[in-house]
Amino acid sequence: MTIKELLRNKRLGHEWSEDSIRSFVDGLTTKKVSSAQAGAFLMAACIHGLTPRETATLTQAMASSGITVPTNGLERPCIDKHSTGGVGDKVSLLLAPLAVACGLAVPMISGRGLGHTGGTIDKLESIPGFNTSLSVQRMRELLEQHHVFMAAQTDECAPADGILYALRDVTGTVEDVGLITASILSKKISEGISGLVMDIKSGEGAFFPNLDDGRTLGTSIRTVAGHAGIQSAIVYSDMSIPLGRAVGNWLEVVESEQALREFASCDHRLRAVTIHCVAEMVLMGGLTNSIEEARTRVVDKWLDGSGYREFLGMIERQGGVLVDGHVRQESACSQSITSPVSMVMPCLPAREVAIAVMEAGGGRLVDGDVIDNTAGCVIVADPGMPVESGQVLMHVSAATTERCSALAEALESIIERAKARGIHEPPDVIIDVDR
Repeated sequence: MTIKELLRNKRLGHEWSEDSIRSFVDGLTTKKVSSAQAGAFLMAACIHGLTPRETATLTQAMASSGITVPTNGLERPCIDKHSTGGVGDKVSLLLAPLAVACGLAVPMISGRGLGHTGGTIDKLESIPGFNTSLSVQRMRELLEQHHVFMAAQTDECAPADGILYALRDVTGTVEDVGLITASILSKKISEGISGLVMDIKSGEGAFFPNLDDGRTLGTSIRTVAGHAGIQSAIVYSDMSIPLGRAVGNWLEVVESEQALREFASCDHRLRAVTIHCVAEMVLMGGLTNSIEEARTRVVDKWLDGSGYREFLGMIERQGGVLVDGHVRQESACSQSITSPVSMVMPCLPAREVAIAVMEAGGGRLVDGDVIDNTAGCVIVADPGMPVESGQVLMHVSAATTERCSALAEALESIIERAKARGIHEPPDVIIDVDR
């Protein structure tokens, strides 16, 4: 069939054959399939869904569209972690160096922001000079010598997924389980890993507000990963409020550095998710005999500064600029939001905060948008904390005074609506684990 005929069949809800899927994926990388046709496929797949067979075939076809990072002969187990994305979710920035400090190798190919959520690559690229465009040869060198890299997709690793990933963000087709499974696992297969810890978010700030939908994705991930010979563990975590205090690419990098440098300063929910995900990786890699031992090892490496040193080393090796041993502070317009009355700080809805930051330039509204890495906010007052009139609740920043003021105004409205909801205690951040 021609691509047009295939798309018509998919629009009608028909299942594609394995050959049709492979032909379509090949067309993506050879540019025989246009962006408009790829977008049409994504929309049809999102409306009708992909069958388990289609999902598995699409995953393998996208992984085979490039080459795999050679990990044979490495002295450490190669384990990675992936998240479905969330608001303020900077776990990967803390997790990768901590996992290396614990004795693992972490080859991490990540993505950019999707929908209202930020992407690990966008955060890393807010660090001046940081290079996420690594060749497979350089990835292998970093793994051999330093046990970690954090990189974006290139034309070498799962390039077909890179094409679809960018289109999903701007065509409103992010949430489909089959597309998510294929996107995640095609990248992970190309990393050459033996194990994957999957952090699936649930709550109003997640792609899957309903936990049952998240579990459906977890089942899909475990099934397709198993077919690919990759061991997996699924962590279900809450995303009803922002994770950590910072929302916005640069501000999240700054928070990550401070958290690794000072264990006690790390937001307790961010700390809990990070420790648990790294511990699952350590257990999966066979470095401990129980999850309790693994958690102890993670905390020890955090407290003794090993994770922090790995973080700084990774930044320097990939070209990131450090000033006086720290990530360089970006200049931006800033202002503070203070409480107009004495009150108890409410839980802020994650999605609303993320959209406000996006509209201030912190995310992509259309394909090709240039992100303002300085746009974002830092939540000073924790949920449930009593605050006095005039006390600072949040710090806000953006590239221009106008954007900064608009973001502050939007966040003030969000705080007022959150007060009316009257929710002050966030739910437990770890919901469940499937290993």
